[in-house]
Amino acid sequence: KNLSPSTPIRCHRLRCSRRPISPNPTPPHTLKLLLLDRDGVVNADVGSPGVIRPSQLLLTPGAGRAVGRAQRDGCHVVLVTNQSCVGKGIIREDELGEIMAEVQRLLLEEDADASLDAIYACTSVDGSGDPRMKPMPGMVLEACRDFGVEGGECAMVGDTARDMQAAQAGGVESRVLVSTGYGFSLMGDRLPSGKNEFINSGKGMPPELSSSLPFVYTENLASALNWLFGDDADTGTVHASTPKGEASADQNII
Repeated sequence: KNLSPSTPIRCHRLRCSRRPISPNPTPPHTLKLLLLDRDGVVNADVGSPGVIRPSQLLLTPGAGRAVGRAQRDGCHVVLVTNQSCVGKGIIREDELGEIMAEVQRLLLEEDADASLDAIYACTSVDGSGDPRMKPMPGMVLEACRDFGVEGGECAMVGDTARDMQAAQAGGVESRVLVSTGYGFSLMGDRLPSGKNEFINSGKGMPPELSSSLPFVYTENLASALNWLFGDDADTGTVHASTPKGEASADQNII
């Protein structure tokens, strides 16, 4: 949690491992680690080249409450995000740190328990071969290693095929695609049928998404948490003051 934009964003060479994936996605019995994409999941996607200044950030509905809920249930929450705007020279690493600090501030403003335990960011560009860049599982494997969890103890919530592919390749058994961000268009410009839709057939899907079956399709991060925790409402108490952490540009981006 020691967020410092002066800390270099590291790239580790990791071996990719593939674990058997359950044919029917079910929430983990004990969710220990929640992996979240950023743009389109935690905050609204603004299109290319992505968020390049803090003022562009707007949380998706209920995102802060969802993160706070996970923390109240004893689950670590981390961001796993591609940020090629740095590799392209559009923004600097310190500016990325300021944007990440604003994400944390907005989350805590909505729910004082909504602290992020770590931020994993890959700043490489497409075609670089970086094993940390989604759809490669490098950042997923790093997070699982850092928090000492197995694939059956964590879940990935994303809005792109790359998110689902990275989670699958990293052995994450519970994968959730949200309709915010790119999820809506990937699913044929339609919302989920029902609160949570189990997707087992790739008919009509882009091949990169159908290769990541099965997954759950749901409206947004808040509804994803409802599915992952097995109910439709947060029964925890939202603390409106005394946050666990302060929003700061001194956050450690891994």
